[in-house]
Amino acid sequence: MNSSLTLRDATVQDIQLELIRRTRFNDFFGEQVCELLARHRSRWQAVLLDHPGVQNYVEPKRFLTGGLIKLRDLNTNIWNADTLFVLTLTVADAEVLAAAFDELGGGMTQVHTISPETDMALGVGRREYGLLTVWWD
Repeated sequence: MNSSLTLRDATVQDIQLELIRRTRFNDFFGEQVCELLARHRSRWQAVLLDHPGVQNYVEPKRFLTGGLIKLRDLNTNIWNADTLFVLTLTVADAEVLAAAFDELGGGMTQVHTISPETDMALGVGRREYGLLTVWWD
């Protein structure tokens, strides 16, 4: 994020990058992640650090297990998220970014090919996006 921007002038993506930059836990170093993303800016469309939660299929509920952990911890100035989602225009770009994150270390990378599941998650259809997830424990 451009440090001279005011919060009012920052884009939603700028704000998300700032949340990433501020985050530090276990092997996740937000400053390093932001530097890597900046070096590879031409390869991604959008990034989001999130904790999506887990569905309880035995007893389905309205809320995902752990899905509101970020809300719980905002009061303590913690963005409690462990998965980086990176949207790219192509699977090839996602693979290049995965290799860069593998070099950085600490996170588990997975390149997702576009499928009905990813289309539904993204709310699109028949697009050839690439999707990379990097999860830190």
